[in-house]
Amino acid sequence: MKSRNSALTGSIQSNRGRIFHFTFKGWPWGCLFLLPFLTGCRANPSPPAYTPLAVQQELNRLKPLLHPGDLVLRNGTDATSQATRKFNRKDTSFSHCGIIDVAGDTVWVYHAIGGSYNPSQTLKKELLDSFSKPGETDRIAVYRYALAREEQQLLMATVQAHYKNGLPFDLFFNFDTNDRMYCSEFVFKCVNKSMHGRLSPVVLRQRPPVYISIDDLFLNEWALPVKKINYKALQ
Repeated sequence: MKSRNSALTGSIQSNRGRIFHFTFKGWPWGCLFLLPFLTGCRANPSPPAYTPLAVQQELNRLKPLLHPGDLVLRNGTDATSQATRKFNRKDTSFSHCGIIDVAGDTVWVYHAIGGSYNPSQTLKKELLDSFSKPGETDRIAVYRYALAREEQQLLMATVQAHYKNGLPFDLFFNFDTNDRMYCSEFVFKCVNKSMHGRLSPVVLRQRPPVYISIDDLFLNEWALPVKKINYKALQ
């Protein structure tokens, strides 16, 4: 009993600074994914000015351009997404992210997500069309990291291993652990491993507690834009 209490106390102490840090910034990270439960579920978005057909046509034009390992970003239209965007450092355009895989004519997205969005609370594999669903999303973007062929293969092997092992979502947003991850942490750690640490300066310039914002993933010299789709601009 004593050892169990000691472990619990250690866990609370290890997360105390992190929770204070994110609460001080305006929202505790954990509350972002409790919000859908507290509000009953996702609020119904207002009817979009664009048509789903126009979005699908743009997605169909995008798919042939995509490579395994590409970074995909989206902006959700619900209250949780609005809160999440506040944690970006500079560019607040996006609220969620994932890594693309391509199998024949099918494009998949691997992404870490929790709350009512993902009852299993484990790494999710989802079709790009679903990940980018109009009404729930109003813009997406794709970036490509400067990877050698071997690095791209290592990236996808790492991503698929996490999926096979059922990587849990990290509700405490603790960058120091690797047995569970939040969305931008998952992307960063997979890509940084494949790049043999070339993205590490993103972490090294921070004071503890470390966190990876979504814009950290594309506001760097290694991420090159492939395409952006603003649904509101579509006719």
